This record gives sequence, C-alpha cells and structure tokens, in this order.
Amino acid sequence: MLILILGITIIMFITFLVLRRRYADRYSESYLTVYDFFSTMCWISGIICVGLIIIICYLVTNVATESVIDSKIAMYQEENAYIEQDIDKIIKQYLEHEHDTFSDLKMEESSITLVTFFPELKSDTLVQQQLEIYVANNAKIKSLKEKKINLIKIRWILYFGK
Repeated sequence: MLILILGITIIMFITFLVLRRRYADRYSESYLTVYDFFSTMCWISGIICVGLIIIICYLVTNVATESVIDSKIAMYQEENAYIEQDIDKIIKQYLEHEHDTFSDLKMEESSITLVTFFPELKSDTLVQQQLEIYVANNAKIKSLKEKKINLIKIRWILYFGK
C-alpha cells in the first residue's frame, strides 16, 4: 500500500514539475500565481515522497528479518528441549533416591511440573538456573511469534502482501 502511495506521489511530483515549468513564463498581478501553486505542490509532494521512502526503508528492514525469526524460534525450542532432558535426568535420579517416599508419582508428567512438587529440587541452584533460562526462552519465543504476526501486517501495509 505504501509503495502504491509512493508511486502516486512520484507521479504527482513529476506532474507538478512539468506544469510548473509550463506555466513559468506566465506572470500575473495576483498574490498567488499558477506557477506559485505548482511550485508549492511540487515541494509538498517531494517532501511526502522523501517521507514515504524513509518509512518504506524502515519497514523493509523489519520484513527482511522474517527469515531469521523461524530459526530463532527453533533454536530456543531446541534449547528448552535440552533443559527439559536435563531436568528429567535430575528428577529421575531424585526419584530413584526417594523411591520409597514418592512411589505413587509417575514420570509421565512434565519435568517442569514435577520440579514444583519437590521443594528439594526447587532449591537446587542448577535446576533453578535452568528453570529461569526455560522461562526466559519461552518469553523470547512468545515475543518472536508476536513479531512474526506483526510482520504480516507490515507486509500488507507495504505492498498488500501476505
């Protein structure tokens, strides 16, 4: 859409330049001549063109980063999977150690959920750091997905793209 508006504005700019040149030799006694009108419109359309070019350049840089977003999301999800595996190992070791006390729990539940059941595991600094990284990664994944959704709107604004 902005590219279409830029094209129309460039056509207006060229048209006003040509008309300004065409009426340059005609003088009038009035306060505002046709030449002055076309000169003013030329300046206005030129400023609008420059503004649109700046906006388009900014938005194009955002759209250009779209291919990287999927790989970043995959990277954070892979890191979260490794963290879940590490926490699973720690919980299995802990459950083997405390088998008599917690015999009714099953490992079918999420390891992140099981950490909240055991205060001893929550106080473990390694598990705590991994949980913090896990939560931070989930927040980054969420923001990247929001950015990807916003890129759909930006592409539409730029060129009616999908």
